[in-house]
Amino acid sequence: MLSAVTGLVLRDEGGYSQNIVQVHQILGIFTACLSIIVLILYKRFAKGRLFANSISIGIVALFVSITGHWGGMLTHGEGYFTQVDGNNEYLNDPMLRLRAIANVDSAHLYADVIQPILESRCYSCHSLSRIKGDLRLDGIDQIMQGGADGKVIVPGSPDSSALYSRMMLPLEHEDHMPPNEKPQPSSAEVALIQSWIQDGADFERKLYQSKNAGGIKIFLASLVAQSESPSLVPTGAVEPADQKVVKQITDQGINVLPVANESNYVMISFVNKSIITIDDVRSLKPLRKQIIGLDLARTNASDSIISAISDLTQLRKVNLQNTAITDEALSYISTLDNLVYLNIVATQVTDAGLLKLKQLKELTHVYAFQTDVSAAGVDQLKALRPEIVVDTGGYSLPLIADDSIDVFADP
Repeated sequence: MLSAVTGLVLRDEGGYSQNIVQVHQILGIFTACLSIIVLILYKRFAKGRLFANSISIGIVALFVSITGHWGGMLTHGEGYFTQVDGNNEYLNDPMLRLRAIANVDSAHLYADVIQPILESRCYSCHSLSRIKGDLRLDGIDQIMQGGADGKVIVPGSPDSSALYSRMMLPLEHEDHMPPNEKPQPSSAEVALIQSWIQDGADFERKLYQSKNAGGIKIFLASLVAQSESPSLVPTGAVEPADQKVVKQITDQGINVLPVANESNYVMISFVNKSIITIDDVRSLKPLRKQIIGLDLARTNASDSIISAISDLTQLRKVNLQNTAITDEALSYISTLDNLVYLNIVATQVTDAGLLKLKQLKELTHVYAFQTDVSAAGVDQLKALRPEIVVDTGGYSLPLIADDSIDVFADP
């Protein structure tokens, strides 16, 4: 009954496929009522009768399963149950389709470039399975139709197109898209969307036919280079994690998440535990062979707490966003020889700390927005390690001929 009530509350928030939500609602109410009827029958007639109990409970379980399946379609999309490919967020990236473009000039700008960006960044909230703001971006007709706030594309005018302009709002702005808790598009992805809209938002045009073909090729090359960075999941096998240790860790409120089906590698997340101690990090040491990802974002993680991270030698991905770490913490991070991805957004790291990462041979991406890292510091690191992409935000996209210009801006 409680599940049915909370489901009705979520339904009223909107943003779901009406056909699916209607079936799920009917099944949910029916299952709740059926459960009450079975309980009454059990107490009055069937108590102690094993066969009757088994039949009635079996019927309820069947409807719970069917109702849950339709709820799964609301959350994950139609066909989620049969589309199991063993991948997860580390691997199942639509952007990887960009690698398959054999001839850039003959590529269709929308189908081969823009659509994968929308799928990666927008479909979770604006597709058949979830329609927030009455907006779908998973079909051409739906894109042009727009949503509750009107059209999202004005061909030839990116600044007047919500699809682009909302991406350019400050991250903390309530209208910024994608929401700040979602993965954000790179500067190259934003530039590609801008170029496509500026060029008329044509869904059939090939890249070589674009007025800004040269610029698009540059942005596309940058995007492909990012997608070809080393895999975060090691290719070698590892023994399963000790389940007793896993239970001890999860009992502390720490999430232990498998990175893929049929893989024994895991990611550790402190999303449900913002106040941590150095002992919490030390408790992960028995799983050091299996842990390849560590998320300490928005915790009270400090330099002293990070000192225990050097034991986790298999780490590929570390997120320290919105923590109190300084350059000292990066001294410990610099011992992680397998590190590929590091997020130090909104920390107290400076150029001196950034330079400590020069010895990490596998490192390809560092996100350092809202830090004291300067352009000079980035240049100093890139002089030693040119393959490392350091993203400090404050994107400046190149002007296109028809861009509007603020004539009142300071020179």
